[in-house]
Amino acid sequence: MLTPKYLSFDELLQKRLFEIPSYQRAYSWDTKQRKDLFNDIEKLHNSNDTTERKSHFMATVVCHNDNRNETYDTELYNVVNIVDGQQRITTLIILLKAIEKKLDAINQDNKYNRSLNYIRDILVKDDNKRLVLIQTNHSSSTILREYLIQGTYPREINTHAAKALNSGFKDCESFVDDWCEKYEITDLLILIRNDLYFILHIIEDEATVYTVFEVLNSRGLAVDWLDKCKSMLMGIAFEQSNNNRIMLEDKLHWLREYWTRIYEEIGVLNIDGKDIVTFTATLYNPHQNSKIMKIDAAMEYLKSVCIEDVENVLEVSKWLYDVTHQLKLIEQNNKKKAVNKVIQARFLQVAIKLSSHISPAEEDELLKIWELTTFRVFGLYRKDSRHLVGEYVRSGHFIMGFDTTPNQYANARFVKTKEKLIEIAHQHPLKDIGRILKEEKSYGIWNSELRYFLYHYEKELSKNQNFYFSEKNWDIIWSKNIDNTIEHIYPQQDSDNWKGKVIKNKDYYRHVLGNLILLPSRLNSKASNSDFKTKVEIYNSSDINAAKEIGQLYSDWDYQKINTRTEHLINFAQSFWSIDGK
Repeated sequence: MLTPKYLSFDELLQKRLFEIPSYQRAYSWDTKQRKDLFNDIEKLHNSNDTTERKSHFMATVVCHNDNRNETYDTELYNVVNIVDGQQRITTLIILLKAIEKKLDAINQDNKYNRSLNYIRDILVKDDNKRLVLIQTNHSSSTILREYLIQGTYPREINTHAAKALNSGFKDCESFVDDWCEKYEITDLLILIRNDLYFILHIIEDEATVYTVFEVLNSRGLAVDWLDKCKSMLMGIAFEQSNNNRIMLEDKLHWLREYWTRIYEEIGVLNIDGKDIVTFTATLYNPHQNSKIMKIDAAMEYLKSVCIEDVENVLEVSKWLYDVTHQLKLIEQNNKKKAVNKVIQARFLQVAIKLSSHISPAEEDELLKIWELTTFRVFGLYRKDSRHLVGEYVRSGHFIMGFDTTPNQYANARFVKTKEKLIEIAHQHPLKDIGRILKEEKSYGIWNSELRYFLYHYEKELSKNQNFYFSEKNWDIIWSKNIDNTIEHIYPQQDSDNWKGKVIKNKDYYRHVLGNLILLPSRLNSKASNSDFKTKVEIYNSSDINAAKEIGQLYSDWDYQKINTRTEHLINFAQSFWSIDGK
């Protein structure tokens, strides 16, 4: 029997300790979601309804109780795992710590001792430093612990989970500071303790936990599809194990292992759970081959596969992990953002990486052709995501090999996929890119594509001159906003230094490809509106060969030189992105 309880936040925290297990996602709320929460709190405070006590319903919280208890001093606490509601609870607990820090800073004459003692007693139990909320999931767990105990920010922020927590600390402290400029701080504490309400489901049967989660989150609430998928698979594992406890425990062990790995991966970078689920379902569905499945259909397909054979619950979880890992690697690679922007291109790259039908050497060759073709189509030809959807998805589906193609064709998957990619490239002839790159502006139209193009031009120059710009410096360039690393030789702003160099079509000549070079942000800022001679001196002080080349090839800079360099870069592109001589 479910016995939900309607509790204030203060009542929710009494006699309970919360844990977030490793197979749950890390903290992931962003500033917008926290602002929505803060707005609700302030709106409640300013409500004009004086007829009865104001209250605000926050959320439903679902917890699994595996009958663990801990004693601190003389008090007994029930330890529960949060299955649903951790983002809101974590944010409110961080907010309590932000209030404590503010109270401590303004506690003259011990005015706020009682409020301080309340918060400290809630957040940390006894000298053991047992927290009211423990994250056992991912590397971010120590970050929350150090903040709740010491009030300190993380020293290093190198994962999405760490970034989300650090942002949460700052947002909550900023909200408290803003509140104190308008209202009494104790009013905020009173409101959080007594006027924010939750419906709490504490469930001892773990199978029921996932059923309740699925029902509660099937009604349009903003829950990530990956979380819904995990709950669905967990629920099926319980339902289909036919009361075989040994078989169930083995499945749960490996399910938790796979999902711990999945959430570790997305704790590093914020990967869209929807992409993970739809890519997985599409790759492994033998009857799906022309479009990436829509999310509802993907969920239904994975559900049907697992209900048909419960052993597939583990197999599907492994698929999900493999896809998550590849999407994380894609997201981490700043240098290839220009070829990974289009969803069907990402899909095909994941398929090539996961295919068991090709050798490592064949994989490398396919990925090279995939990259050349993809930039040729979506970069040089500037096609959008509506282009070649079927061709890319069918190729990804084919190379995976889960389709109904007869086995005698299995060894030809590499050859056929390679041939298809080359065919796509040749449908976009290089002779036509000159017109596109000459007639259209590059800066402001291209973003990651422009930097990608100039990066490869620089690498080609470096090969010929035996000097390589260090990868460390490249990483710095890729991490910066594109506006800070693209230098306009003929400057963006009119200047007396450049009077008469370009008479007509100034906007075109400023932003066309031939007027643009990559430059570290420090030198880019320094060059600014300087005259050409000064700019060349700045370019020569950099380690970028393409920048130094400007002074070596040109004694002055005007619209004719811009046209000449544009033609030069077009010739480079036609050579570099050539496949089989075409």
